[in-house]
Amino acid sequence: MIIRRCSLDHDIVIHRNNKKGMTKTIQLSDGTMESLKYPDSYDYFLAVSGEIVKKSNSFEVVETAYVNKCTELHGSSQGRIDIVKHKLVNNKVVTK
Repeated sequence: MIIRRCSLDHDIVIHRNNKKGMTKTIQLSDGTMESLKYPDSYDYFLAVSGEIVKKSNSFEVVETAYVNKCTELHGSSQGRIDIVKHKLVNNKVVTK
């Protein structure tokens, strides 16, 4: 299940691992299709361009890796989700 996507349409996605071991075909932002195999353990994982780069049972750990990857790719990030300042629209964080 997708929890959060990059708001600038890069292929950086946080998933909740609710179907452990499942293989899913995903479409990347450039239109290509990739297979993504969910990990056999861990509750959350970060996928960048169809590759799993971080797995953890802690959402905070995966979200911090997500923020770092967004900052690395486009120089800025919305940061971690703050329910006072942000809302989710199509799994993308936007300012209220």
